[in-house]
Amino acid sequence: MSRVEEDPRAATRRRRRYQLGALVVAIGLSGAVLAAVLTSGSTSELRPGRPVPGAARALALLRGIPQIAATLGDQRAPVTLVEFADLQCPACATFSEDALPRIISRYVRSGRVRVILHALDTIGHDSERAARVAYAIGEQDRLFQFVALMYANQGSENTSYVTDLYLRALAGAIPGVDVGRALAARNGAGPSRELAQARALASRFHVSVTPSFLLYRTGSQPRRFSPGSLDAGSFAAAIERLLRGGSA
Repeated sequence: MSRVEEDPRAATRRRRRYQLGALVVAIGLSGAVLAAVLTSGSTSELRPGRPVPGAARALALLRGIPQIAATLGDQRAPVTLVEFADLQCPACATFSEDALPRIISRYVRSGRVRVILHALDTIGHDSERAARVAYAIGEQDRLFQFVALMYANQGSENTSYVTDLYLRALAGAIPGVDVGRALAARNGAGPSRELAQARALASRFHVSVTPSFLLYRTGSQPRRFSPGSLDAGSFAAAIERLLRGGSA
């Protein structure tokens, strides 16, 4: 067979190689684009002065409920629920967005349960940055609004998304918060003390994962509570037992 007769087949093979190479490149590019979209999330769109996703819901849920530092609800409530959380933790966000609103609406608003939050930094540097600002905003008695907005706009763990721009956007969406004051105070004595106390309590109660909980009659010995799941029903059943004078 002559070279002239081989050319059509060779040309076909070359076209197929080019097509295959182009397909591989296209798949690689689309994968990279998809990965970028998935990792960027909505956090890159947060800017001070712009609407913050989840703000209306969080503000409505907490409106009118007393807060002092990291405690939500009546200080004299008969039952205390303590949560150890990391603000980067996806499971903590699930609890905060699914179960906690029902607990707040049913038990905290009625004065039967108070909630105490200990923000930890178990996952990474972003966790500490977020916790410090949460505690600083707690000095203005708005910690739970900030935490709710953090969870509603949570990024991927340890991707350095907890920037000052991000923190300013969240804090600025909370009425009554002096954003400049909060950011200036985050490395001060108050937030540092709160974070140290949270770490010490977590160590005392052998907390190794977040979220973890204590649930007990106010004024009694704090006790670990391990719910069967993070749904509101698991907590409601234990709270009802405590309200009746039993144990969780």
